[in-house]
Amino acid sequence: MARLSHVQHQLKENGAILVLAPGDDFRYVADWSPHADERLTFFLINERAAQLVVPSVNAEDAREHMLPGVAIREFSDQEGPIAALREALTAMANGTETLYVSDDARFDHGQVLFGLAADHHRLALASTLMGPVRMVKDDEEIRCLKASQAINDLAMQAAFSAIRDGMTELALQDVIRRAYQEYGADREAFIIVAAGANSALPHHASDDTVIHPGPVLLDIGCFKDGYASDMTRVAYLGTPDPEFRTIHAIVREAANAGVARAQVGAVAETVDAAARHVIDSHGYGQYFVHRLGHGIGLSVHEPPSIMEGNQLALPERAFFSVEPGIYLPARFGVRLEDVVMLTESGAQILSALPLDIHVVAG
Repeated sequence: MARLSHVQHQLKENGAILVLAPGDDFRYVADWSPHADERLTFFLINERAAQLVVPSVNAEDAREHMLPGVAIREFSDQEGPIAALREALTAMANGTETLYVSDDARFDHGQVLFGLAADHHRLALASTLMGPVRMVKDDEEIRCLKASQAINDLAMQAAFSAIRDGMTELALQDVIRRAYQEYGADREAFIIVAAGANSALPHHASDDTVIHPGPVLLDIGCFKDGYASDMTRVAYLGTPDPEFRTIHAIVREAANAGVARAQVGAVAETVDAAARHVIDSHGYGQYFVHRLGHGIGLSVHEPPSIMEGNQLALPERAFFSVEPGIYLPARFGVRLEDVVMLTESGAQILSALPLDIHVVAG
């Protein structure tokens, strides 16, 4: 209930209604999110009340899990959601002008809502309200994020130990997946295993590429108690060549510069700039092709975005990735990534694993 009350306080200041579809914003407020399918489900919140519009097929589940005091309006497949949603909007109306609409809403569900509300409300994305709320983690969220990263560290170490000449990316991916199960993760978030030239593709989809002497980039994350982890390290089967060591050293210098700049009150784009300057100064700026980082929590990617143009002053207890990279097309890539938590004394790195090249004897 504390999170609902906090959101309602924000809505009071804005004089607005928040409309959440199933997803992580919904889960953040209610500590539960219903099944998402083609049937409309909306959680409506204003400064004084909350209502759930839900299909009857999911109504019993909602009554079991929803926060106390939330009115539930259900509709059958035959009736459709329009009447129930209209009643909910009418009940919530209090001279409000803004509807903050869930970023997770399906387009067709949004059309139903807009058809009922467009003449009476200004529309805005829910993330503009929920992003700042979710960005500052509470003690329980911090515990969950640290626990998730501890499992991720163990899974990365399992991957390092398993790398062998002749195994496929998918086989190594499966090692990581089994490690998540063994060490108590809820589930995997993503597992990128990119060997050889595939490491130059930032979002390579692991496949049956065979691992041979050369680089192996590992970008992995899991969920624990609903919260995500994320990290990237590089291994090398055999003796790393001088160019690879040089690129790795530059990326590591950039990562350290980004972490050093990550302070409470620092503007997000300046953290990106600190890391990017290092790579630019070595002549590889064109090969750093993405933002420096992203927030993490219930979602793998959430605010804040650590990139040029983001003027946000970073708050204490914000969690985000610092992940510079250099990608040489058709040759190899190096990315090094840690999630940090902002504290009064600076950025605290969650992972205990060093950024070193993990060399595997060939």
